Amino acid sequence: MTIVMGLDQHRAQITAEWLDTETGEITRSRISPAHRQGVRRFCERFRGQELEVALEATTGWRFVADELRQVGATVHLAEPAETAARRGNKKRAKSDRADARHVRELLMIGRLPESWIPPDHLLDLRAKVRLRHTLSHQRGEWQQRIQAVLYHHGCPQRGELLTVQWPGLASGATTAGRGA
Repeated sequence: MTIVMGLDQHRAQITAEWLDTETGEITRSRISPAHRQGVRRFCERFRGQELEVALEATTGWRFVADELRQVGATVHLAEPAETAARRGNKKRAKSDRADARHVRELLMIGRLPESWIPPDHLLDLRAKVRLRHTLSHQRGEWQQRIQAVLYHHGCPQRGELLTVQWPGLASGATTAGRGA
């Protein structure tokens, strides 16, 4: 018996719709709140069954895919923009149920626009690189804000603002970061 499932994931809740291909029965469920423990409890009912699951590559997909793989599911990651395009022109407002059904149906007919799921070590590396990039960018923004406040007080611009030891700091303490 194969179960084919579609998930529509949001930060607050996940909507699931699955079809038992043997009986033709369609079942729906909602996981709320959408966190690892809730997803784990939901997935346990499918342990030992042949399960194919489609979900979009949106925020949080990784922990959901991990929990699904733990129960032996085959996970298909859908590219969000192409998945939406395959819906066609909207005739009415879409819902989470409709989105879950849509990805399930695309998976069943072999038209799901899949994204590659990299190995865990690459996913971890990507997350670290993105975080470092963001923090580096924010550091520059903070330096500009500090320079602006100092300029309001008539202080000259200083390139080493975040890198040198300043009078009044604890002995041996320096500000964090690299050059301006």
